[in-house]
Amino acid sequence: MSTEGKSYQDLSADAQATALKSFIAFYVDQYKRESLEILGSEVDNGLISSINEILDQNSFMGRGELVAESLRLSKPYYEEILAKLPAINFTDDGEPVEDWQTAWESQEEELPTED
Repeated sequence: MSTEGKSYQDLSADAQATALKSFIAFYVDQYKRESLEILGSEVDNGLISSINEILDQNSFMGRGELVAESLRLSKPYYEEILAKLPAINFTDDGEPVEDWQTAWESQEEELPTED
């Protein structure tokens, strides 16, 4: 992942809101694909479990509704995750320096494989 840009904590409030919304949308997509192993290797699984429980309870919702509901109910969990991901950097306006999918794929390549 890129070392350019700012960490989540160093962003302005508006930029943090932008970063948070884009991360939640990406997280929901990864959740639906059952592809959260990378995150589980980097942050407390309790945070992921708390978020996923809310996503499970609202799985009947469409993607947009689910993202909005997850933001409403899980915002502190997402903020804690973003604060604990030092390899994710953002531009001044809160967009990830490296788009989420590219960053995710590069992290997947670094995961240990089972023999």
